[in-house]
Amino acid sequence: MALLTFPLTLSQFFDQLPIGKCTFDPTEALDVAETGGGELLTADLGTALWSGQIDLAVMEHHEAARLRPVLNLLRRAGTSFMVTDATRPWPRLDPFGVVLNASASTPAILAVGGSWREISLKSLPPWYAISAGDLISFSYGSSPVRYALHEFVGSAEAGANGQTPLIEVTPPVRPGAAADTAVQLIRPRCKAVLQPGTASMGASINTITSDATFRWTQTLR
Repeated sequence: MALLTFPLTLSQFFDQLPIGKCTFDPTEALDVAETGGGELLTADLGTALWSGQIDLAVMEHHEAARLRPVLNLLRRAGTSFMVTDATRPWPRLDPFGVVLNASASTPAILAVGGSWREISLKSLPPWYAISAGDLISFSYGSSPVRYALHEFVGSAEAGANGQTPLIEVTPPVRPGAAADTAVQLIRPRCKAVLQPGTASMGASINTITSDATFRWTQTLR
């Protein structure tokens, strides 16, 4: 068997997890100060990254034994894996991505707004709907390739030409994103690393293993 390369794909790690409970949220990289007048002043300290916790369901020992070595491998420096929000695998108004898959469309970025808080899309099926809360991902840059994951704040519908107007997203789009970049609307994903000290394969009793858990954070490296 060839050595694994990183990031591990969804099928190599994430899809193998018997998820019992999970969180999937952006971090807040903010500095907050209070003035003598009672005003709260905020300033960005860094990049907002996605993070979460995955608590695995109760497993039989043979299931835990299959996952244990990969999780232990991901505890090492330089390792990473792809992660997706299991509760939002496709656009809300296109369950299972049926419309997108049937059209054989290859959606891409049409333009990035000057505020870096908006993007428009092209090559969608005619009249395709994007809803607030839908996710979108794409890769950009090189050495390293970076993986962006954004959440739509607004809603929009593509026209007959498959193009949308600008739609606000969060977190803001980072420099390097460009027109014509292919995007994922089905199973949007980002590159993640384990948070040190959070991974545990839980406890075993009789024939089952329970309480396995780990936390992860998006990485742009």
